[in-house]
Amino acid sequence: MNKLTILFLFIFSLNLHALELVQSRGEIQINAPIDKVFDLVSSPMNDHLWRSEVNDMTTNNEEVIVGSWYREDAWIGIRKNFITTTEVVSINAPYNVTFITPKESPFYLKSRRFFEHQNGITTFKYIVDFDRKMIKETFGLNVSPKIVMKLYSFQMKRYLKKLKKILEH
Repeated sequence: MNKLTILFLFIFSLNLHALELVQSRGEIQINAPIDKVFDLVSSPMNDHLWRSEVNDMTTNNEEVIVGSWYREDAWIGIRKNFITTTEVVSINAPYNVTFITPKESPFYLKSRRFFEHQNGITTFKYIVDFDRKMIKETFGLNVSPKIVMKLYSFQMKRYLKKLKKILEH
């Protein structure tokens, strides 16, 4: 084989294993101190309060620290019990926390939660990146990521409004 063919095969094999990520993001302003918002939202153990798809959550550590893991059982698409485990990979209280699935997970998911405070208002930014293969797994067919993102965007707006209501009352 010549060098060009070997290079082509190498690049092609890398692309076969490359993740295709889909990203969803949401943001909301909450009339509450940053510490109050961070305390509730930084722990996935509280996600059931504001994220309607969460059925159950378990953890190895009640404290949100690097290395803590969270196993989420959620109703996503047609899967009534879709299990995802993430672990805390970084935390800078009260400004951000990041969760990522462990390497042995069948799908990649990264959840980033950012908090900013100005003039009595806390802005919460929520960004989720996930493996496109999760779409087929949760919907039963390979739906276009654009369609899924429109649906998820609507869902995210609903639960961010619910979070705002919880924290402002």
